[in-house]
Amino acid sequence: MKLLTCDFDGTYFLNEDDIKENNKRIEQFRKQGNIFMLSSGRSFKSLKEVTIKYKIPYDYLSCCDGSILYDKDDKIVVKYDLNPDIIDEFLNLQNGVIVKKIQHSYFDDYYDTYHHGTLLGINIVLEDENITKEFLQKYHEMSLKYKDYDFLHYRHAPETYFCLKNKGINKSSTVKYLKESLNIDYDDIITVGDNENDFKMLESFNSYHIGIVDDKIKSVTIKGYDSVSNLLDDILKVAS
Repeated sequence: MKLLTCDFDGTYFLNEDDIKENNKRIEQFRKQGNIFMLSSGRSFKSLKEVTIKYKIPYDYLSCCDGSILYDKDDKIVVKYDLNPDIIDEFLNLQNGVIVKKIQHSYFDDYYDTYHHGTLLGINIVLEDENITKEFLQKYHEMSLKYKDYDFLHYRHAPETYFCLKNKGINKSSTVKYLKESLNIDYDDIITVGDNENDFKMLESFNSYHIGIVDDKIKSVTIKGYDSVSNLLDDILKVAS
């Protein structure tokens, strides 16, 4: 049994024709007794909507950059709540910059406002042109101050996401959880992505990238493909 974990935007989804081909290969992959997980920075609501729209077959959905995992029946398998003790200080980073949006990550969706409930994480989203040296310095200083948290930033042009999560919570977390709970061998785990928020997942397992990526992503992947369907052709060929 193999586990294939794939980023959605820019990886599994490039265009509507591409995703149809990907779905066909995933069906074949799952019929052979393998497991497929979509992993995204999107909320459950957003990721679920695209699986319905594009009829994507899946066994698991990993949402909010690994903060929460759902099974194929859309039941929560595991989630990682954010310790609330630095939320206010993190939100103060937005002072003095033009913010595109603040994403407060709850179990079901991202919200613009903080409801003082249990959060999974927070994203401060800035348009690239509005990122200041002062903001970057404060963000860096805070990351040094709080070693028990992860401060992740990644770019989806023309925006950059500056994220706060508990330490070790990223897209790799849910892959590791399934590895242990389903007793899957390391050699049978494949991860696919294209961006900075995929890095830990790609670095930790046998990994591939899709499309044009930076050197950091290339350095931890085995090979690049122009589509997930072409990668799956090779995986299915080896299995047959």
